[in-house]
Amino acid sequence: MTQYYPVFLDLRNQDVLVVGGGSVAARKVRTLLEHEARVRVVSPQIVPELGELVDGERCSWVSREYADGDIQGAVIVFSCTEKEDVNAAVAEAAKTCGRPVNVVDDPEKCSFIVPSILERGDLCIAVSTGGASPMVARQIREELERIYGQELAEYIALLGAWRPLVKSSLPAEKRRLFWQRVTDGEVRHLVTQGRLAEAKGVIDACFRSLLA
Repeated sequence: MTQYYPVFLDLRNQDVLVVGGGSVAARKVRTLLEHEARVRVVSPQIVPELGELVDGERCSWVSREYADGDIQGAVIVFSCTEKEDVNAAVAEAAKTCGRPVNVVDDPEKCSFIVPSILERGDLCIAVSTGGASPMVARQIREELERIYGQELAEYIALLGAWRPLVKSSLPAEKRRLFWQRVTDGEVRHLVTQGRLAEAKGVIDACFRSLLA
């Protein structure tokens, strides 16, 4: 089994090619647009749910079969068709041009795979089985969803808001002490209980105690 290197990509305003127009392609396109990519879909037909995403700006549709040269300009490529010959051609072209490529349900043709993702604001947890069992990855993600609720988004956002001030105001040793204290469980517990004002007070008190 290929040992994949885990990485998070910033696809904001980056061009992505999606070959295929079915429901799987629609799910891929929706997720890519949520992460602010520019998506070009190549397919003779597309399902209505994908058509709703095509706006001619962030998402465009080329209404024809895949052709050589379509991957030009794309930073990554997805092939979501049910045609083995098309998927193989897309994978070969992408690899020849040095473009990362994902062929749905065919790990052997992929240079990267897409994990099952849990997002809570800026918190992102990716679960992968290396392509061996996407179903198991999804089950584990669902277990994590029950453990990590939406309050994690508020917690992470609260900590992130303090980072610039802490970095500019405290020396390295005190910064480490600050982060150790505010992540020891008390602040997270308060946020989970909906006591956001108290959580902010705990952080503020910790920060002020380290200014001297």
